[in-house]
Amino acid sequence: MGTRGIAFLAQSYKLPVRVVSSAELEDRLSLGRGVIERLTGIKNRRYLANGESLPSLAVEACQDALDKSGIDPADVDALIYYSDTPPVISEGGVHRKTYYDTSAHIQHLLKEKGIPLACECTAIAGSCVSFLLSLQIAAGLIRSRMKKHILIVGAACNSLFLDNTDKNVSMTFGDGAAASLLAASEDESLIGIYCMTDGQGYAAGCYPDYRSLFIDRKRVSEFAPLGFQAAVRGVLAKTGLKLDNFNLFIPHQAGIKIIERGMALSEIPSEKVYLCLQDVGNTGAPAVQMALARAVEEGKIRDGDLVMLVAFGTGWHYGAAALRYKDRSRFTGGTPGAGL
Repeated sequence: MGTRGIAFLAQSYKLPVRVVSSAELEDRLSLGRGVIERLTGIKNRRYLANGESLPSLAVEACQDALDKSGIDPADVDALIYYSDTPPVISEGGVHRKTYYDTSAHIQHLLKEKGIPLACECTAIAGSCVSFLLSLQIAAGLIRSRMKKHILIVGAACNSLFLDNTDKNVSMTFGDGAAASLLAASEDESLIGIYCMTDGQGYAAGCYPDYRSLFIDRKRVSEFAPLGFQAAVRGVLAKTGLKLDNFNLFIPHQAGIKIIERGMALSEIPSEKVYLCLQDVGNTGAPAVQMALARAVEEGKIRDGDLVMLVAFGTGWHYGAAALRYKDRSRFTGGTPGAGL
C-alpha cells in the first residue's frame, strides 16, 4: 500500500470577547500615545473575560472546525493539543486550578456539549513552533495509516501571566485558540515541513514564579529574524521549491519589527505576507495556526495557491511548512475555502 496524502478539511479560530486596545495599555503602562502600535504594529489584542478560559476557547475552536468539516466527530482518531502557557484556570483574577493534561479536559468538555469525540488525546508543551511540530506528528500518523482523522488545537492564555511592570511583554501578547482537522486524502496539501532547534535559547522565555511571563526581549529580537530566515531556507531546501513559487507567506505574528527584518533577510516581498497581529496581538503558540485560519476565512488564499507558514520562538525553535490550498467546500458542504 502506498502512503497517503494529507488534507486540511477545516480551519477555525476563537478569540476572547474582551478587546484591549493599545491606547488602554499605554495608559496602564505610562507610555505615550501611539508608542505600542509604532513598536509592535498592534492596535488591539484579546484577553480572557470572566467566564472564559483556555479550555473553553479551545473547545469552541474544535467545535467550529468539526462543524465546518462535515465529518462525524466519532470518526476522529486523535486530538493533539499544544500550548506555550501553563494550563491554568483563573477565577476572579486568582489562579485556581492547574490540570495535569488539558487535552483530556478538552475532550471531556466536548463530550459535555454532546460531541462524541472518542479518541486518544495528547498534549505538547512547546514554543511558537508547536503547531508545525503537531502537524509533523499528525502527518506521520496519517501517512503511516495509524490514523485517518486528527484534530489539532492550540490555545494560549497569556493575559493571565502578564506583569504590567514588564512593558516588553505586556505590549504584545494576547489570548486565543485555533483548530484544524486533518484527514487522509488522495490529494496532497502538505508539501513539506522543516523544523529545527538550537537549544541555546532555552532560557529566553520562562515563568520565574509560575505567575508571570518573562521574555528576554533583546535575545529574542536578535534570534527571531535569523530563525525566520533559516526556517524559510530549510523548507525550500527540503521541498526543492523557490520563493517565487509561493503565493502567500504566513509568519508567526511576533511583532512587526521582527517580521519585517525576517522578510528582508529572506527577500520576501511585503505584498505576499499575511498579517493579523494588528487585530489580535501575538497569541504565542497558536499564532500561526490562527493566522492561517483567518487568511482562509478572509479569502486571502485561492484554490491551488502555495502557502508557506513560518514559525520561530524561544528555545531556539524555528520551522516552516509548505501547503497547497484546496477549496474543499464542494466536498464538505461548508463555506468556500473551508480547508486546505
